[in-house]
Amino acid sequence: MCKTAKNLLAMIVVFGLVAPVAWAQEGSSVPGKLTMGAEFSYLKYEEPDFMEQAGPLFGVYAEYAVRTPENDKVSSLEEFLSSYQNNYVFGLEGQFLGGQVDYESNGTGSLDDINEYLFEIRGLAGYDFPVVEATVLTPYIGIGYRYLDDNMGGKTTTTGHGGYDRESHYVYMPFGLKTKTPLEGPWSLGFNVEYDLFLSGTQESHLEDVSSSLSTLENDQEEGYGVRGSIQLVRQADTWNFLVEPFIRYWNVDESNIAVITCGGTPCAAGYEPNNESTEYGVKVGTRF
Repeated sequence: MCKTAKNLLAMIVVFGLVAPVAWAQEGSSVPGKLTMGAEFSYLKYEEPDFMEQAGPLFGVYAEYAVRTPENDKVSSLEEFLSSYQNNYVFGLEGQFLGGQVDYESNGTGSLDDINEYLFEIRGLAGYDFPVVEATVLTPYIGIGYRYLDDNMGGKTTTTGHGGYDRESHYVYMPFGLKTKTPLEGPWSLGFNVEYDLFLSGTQESHLEDVSSSLSTLENDQEEGYGVRGSIQLVRQADTWNFLVEPFIRYWNVDESNIAVITCGGTPCAAGYEPNNESTEYGVKVGTRF
């Protein structure tokens, strides 16, 4: 993992641990809510006019949110609206997914059943605003890190081209808006839209998997963006909530810089990461305590 990513992860972990403690020291009620469950998605990665890679991913996710004061369980509309006053929100989110994807290219053939892993962690901060008659809006910002590991090393395509492992690192700032509206009975409905400001990225192509004399190609990515959205349906119970959340996530990252490849320690070629797009859609199912 790159140094920037390690520093970011450390900051997010510290934030997630310190924020609840800080509120507790001020004498505030600190009702932390833990959400955890399973996530199922289909991920498609494309380098236009060259290749695409797609397949299903399965995994787990967890979210921890701290609100001040408590507002997650109320018995009436009036309580629901009045509880969202002077209410800051701090959250820590993470997910890990894995699966097998298929590769196809006009120039280098195809390859099936490639192991792929996706890890993401985010720290968020927002504020609850009651609006209209029964809806709460929560604008938020944060910092996130996304890691994708693509394992083609040691495999050969249908045209005889050797594969190699690829690692992708994104650091970004999410800017989003969540809504929550109570429905009849114990149900509530929420929407989430988000724009992700791409801060930096690194693409590591392990060319040594093709030939031991080749070096790892490491390209810096500086421009891009992401967008995502979801719909969340929640059923409230006495001690826990059940939720289901369909979602879509999209990334568009511009062409990287050009970096040198060495052969036996001597510069022999150069390479870059082309403009690429990633589209992921799926559903999360979980419980909130």
